[in-house]
Amino acid sequence: MARLKTVRWALAAMAGAAVVTAWTGVGASHVLDAPDSVFVIAVIAAAIATEAAFWTVMFLLGWSAVANRHWLVRRFTGAQTSGEARAAEHGA
Repeated sequence: MARLKTVRWALAAMAGAAVVTAWTGVGASHVLDAPDSVFVIAVIAAAIATEAAFWTVMFLLGWSAVANRHWLVRRFTGAQTSGEARAAEHGA
């Protein structure tokens, strides 16, 4: 079981490293005044890397992270109840 956890952390770290590297390439192409086509390709690659990292982390966290996203949103926003619960309380 510990080995599986290590593999998950390694995959998450690789996804994060890919995102950081891709966005560093975007910054470098901007600072070095690369041609517009190179900059656009770098931005597209960074966007794809970011999306892939997002879905990789969602896969590693499992369905519970997606199913319980309302709990995560409430935790970060400080709301006491969900929007649906508040609408039901007010008869909307």
